[in-house]
Amino acid sequence: MLRNIGAFVCWTLLSACASFSQVNPPRFPLGVYAHVDVEAATQRKPCSEATTVAALHMCLQQLYSGLLETPAISGIAAGVHWDHIQLSDPLCAFQNNCASGTVDGYDWSYVDDVFTEANAAGKSVLLMITPGVDAPPWLLAKLPTCDGLFNGAGGAPADCGQVTFDNFPEEQHADGDPPVLPLPWNPLYIAAWDNLLAHLNLRYRSNTAFVAIGVAGPVCASTEMILPTTANNSTTPPPSNLGADQAWMALIAHSFPDVRSYQNSDQVFIDAWKQTIDAYERIFSGVTLFLSPDSGSDLPELPSSFRDNTLLGVDCSTAKQPLSCQAKTEVLSYFVTAAGPNQKATQVGGMTASSQPTTGDIGVPGVKVLTSIETPPFFGGAEFDFAVSDSTTVEQEGCPTWPNTPCMPFGLTLTPEEAAYNVLTVFFDGTSAYADFGGTSGTEPIQYVELDYTDIQYAQKNPCATLPSTLPGAPSLQDLINLASYDLFGMAGQQTTLPPHTCPTSDATPGR
Repeated sequence: MLRNIGAFVCWTLLSACASFSQVNPPRFPLGVYAHVDVEAATQRKPCSEATTVAALHMCLQQLYSGLLETPAISGIAAGVHWDHIQLSDPLCAFQNNCASGTVDGYDWSYVDDVFTEANAAGKSVLLMITPGVDAPPWLLAKLPTCDGLFNGAGGAPADCGQVTFDNFPEEQHADGDPPVLPLPWNPLYIAAWDNLLAHLNLRYRSNTAFVAIGVAGPVCASTEMILPTTANNSTTPPPSNLGADQAWMALIAHSFPDVRSYQNSDQVFIDAWKQTIDAYERIFSGVTLFLSPDSGSDLPELPSSFRDNTLLGVDCSTAKQPLSCQAKTEVLSYFVTAAGPNQKATQVGGMTASSQPTTGDIGVPGVKVLTSIETPPFFGGAEFDFAVSDSTTVEQEGCPTWPNTPCMPFGLTLTPEEAAYNVLTVFFDGTSAYADFGGTSGTEPIQYVELDYTDIQYAQKNPCATLPSTLPGAPSLQDLINLASYDLFGMAGQQTTLPPHTCPTSDATPGR
């Protein structure tokens, strides 16, 4: 194991030294981005019908180029799973047993597709590489399971490094059957993840399309700060069916029997996030690093030792899971002060029209709390949680009163345009662009927003709004995207021209 960790650290230090040699100002995301989870895109038509790997790559490239044809789209926010990039143990290069078609065990082709099309279009890329349950099989094979603590198998080895949970958030995105989660504090998992980041930096650091990357590591099935918890109904598998918080306490006690400050506490997760932030600052240079705290929930509801008071008082006053929220504000407070050669941002990965509009439980208002500070300057963004063009998710995404329906006063059926408008009301609320989407006045800045790529495709194919429309001027979805882009660039001091309506019968823009 020490030999493996040593190999990982060598690559990380090499990347860190190379990163600090860059002196250009950090690149940052600005505007409207098409969010594409590459794994999901390969399973949807038309790319799911590709019969060869070459045909699949061609299909994805055509998807990206098509999305980027829209002038109001600033780039691609691309999500990729770790296990689909690093196919073999790094030692394979020395043992001549790397995965077929690779020299060093890495397959960057799916990430390369995104950058190729972004460069060709003069657009940018946000990266979200997911570790956690998407860790590669070769790494999981090196981590003894901790499941024996719960399934009556007689305990677990002292160095156990992975655990199985049932019913955790975003489980549908997880690879592996059943999906297993590396312990966030496991040293081999941390070293392997840092090694992946080092290679990623070496490959893309000089690519000017690369503007941002999500900070991840102590996570489960996304780059968001979400773990299995009792509050989100996660348990250990049968027959124990132990609540996740109780399981975490047992795992912490087993891994750190002599560390008193970790017992019955979220402190181990806080420390893991601090170590992760330091690693990203050490490895990357000249880009924007963003954290995705989302709401104050989804860390175990365990006490912690806190040194932050400012964010805690602002961001957790109405939190449904106050101890989880406190742990997240401790991480955010550290992120604010962490030094490094990068721009920093926070974003919400699950924004809907029913998202909390006021401060008190992090969320989009918490993002704006940080963008309002002057030193150091912070950026902020948010991602639509679901597609507004999908009839199965439009109500959940776009109804301000969800789960109470029908969504009055928008009628019995919410249109994609009405749903997008309602979500953008939450996004722009409290900013100088509030009036364009019916929000409340304010001066808080925000820089970027992500929509599901299927919504971008819908906007391209439907220049006129779904009727009847309750919105002034009956804007199309493309009109709303154009206006959002115009407002975001305007808030950043970069004036652009607002395109005319895409539908000849439209005569007004919301708020104008």
